[in-house]
Amino acid sequence: MPVVPDDLPRSPSGRVPRWVVDEASGRVVQQFGPAEPFRPAGGSGPDEFGQVWTPAVPARRRGSRPVVPVLALVLLVGFGCTWWLTDGLSRAPAGVVDAAESVFGVQLSPGLRPVPPPTAEVVALAGEAHLTDEGRELLYGARPELLGAAAFAGRCDDGHAAGAVAHDGAVGCYKPGDESIVVYVPADARLHGFVVETVAHETLHAAWNRLSPADQMVVTPLLEAEVAALAPDDPMRAQIDGSVGTHLESRPTELFAYVGTQLWRDGGLAPALEAVYARFVVDRAALVAVHTGFLSQLDTMRTDIEAAYRTLVDSEQANALSRAQYDADAAAVADYRAEYQAKAAEVAAMPEERRARLRLSWRWWDGTDLPMAPAEQTLATAADLLARDDAELPAREAAVGAAEAAAAAERARLDGLTADFDTLQAQLDPTGSQPSSS
Repeated sequence: MPVVPDDLPRSPSGRVPRWVVDEASGRVVQQFGPAEPFRPAGGSGPDEFGQVWTPAVPARRRGSRPVVPVLALVLLVGFGCTWWLTDGLSRAPAGVVDAAESVFGVQLSPGLRPVPPPTAEVVALAGEAHLTDEGRELLYGARPELLGAAAFAGRCDDGHAAGAVAHDGAVGCYKPGDESIVVYVPADARLHGFVVETVAHETLHAAWNRLSPADQMVVTPLLEAEVAALAPDDPMRAQIDGSVGTHLESRPTELFAYVGTQLWRDGGLAPALEAVYARFVVDRAALVAVHTGFLSQLDTMRTDIEAAYRTLVDSEQANALSRAQYDADAAAVADYRAEYQAKAAEVAAMPEERRARLRLSWRWWDGTDLPMAPAEQTLATAADLLARDDAELPAREAAVGAAEAAAAAERARLDGLTADFDTLQAQLDPTGSQPSSS
């Protein structure tokens, strides 16, 4: 008896049909009916062995009953093969499925192919998205792909034409045709909450497809009412409109996904709506907190940077005034030094008698009054003021320079934070981020 290869298709009982073994081994098997002995032509005379041959009289048929057992057998075999090619194979290892598809020349629908166990990353995301067992079943069954920008490119493009439901301008999509989910994963770990929300969003698209038409009819007006209650400038309105576009038939599922992941009010939304969400999400308030959490993180970054820039601008303006004042004072000191030197030289050149009678007064550059006094006394006071200025000006210049340097360093720091924030913002859109993988 030939050895049965392990990769051949088997019947529901686990046995491999003989014809499968024969075909796999290359044997050509022909079937013939039982051989008939020679019969003399035209009648019932004796044959060559002296036996009298009488033609058989056909049995009388009543309806088509003799066909029923055969037809039942054919149907039973057909049913077994159909079960094996569908439900049976869905529980088989991937290698067996591939072999069966090759032997029978068929392609199983994605929904019937074996679902690989979820990766640890997907399981963790399901937990962070607060999915119920039914929600996890939908996510795991969709064989989610978590892709960086380069690998994600084009996977969710033209989503409606391909039957896909895209999230917020293609950062993820659910494809009803093969019940699959594709999620874009930004390279920066600070945007992890964004990934969690996208996973939950796409899972809710799959959940919407699981709802009965009656449930969808009940939920849709409730969703519309919740969105209608939003402020006119609420970003969710623009997100929904952008995802729906001209495909109004997608509006209910988009409402279901956006409201489910982004909208929470104290006490929850309409009870009937929350009851439907509870099938798929354990703690919807916590799920919405994921959305508000990473948005708050971005808002805080932006607010802190803007506040720091305002403080910096104030410092830079103060530094500019200090620099201008220093420059003016330094120029005044230089002018007064020149005047002092000229006056001192003039007085020194006078005859002694005239110099003794000469009296001078002066208003120094900083407003200090030098009252009328003998010339030598006034000049001596001016010399002291020059010495004071020569000691103070370098210290003032150093202080102004240090403040300017500190402001320049702060501007460089804030410019770096701004660039980082812009990069972070750009990564929310896979088309604007640098290629990465995940």
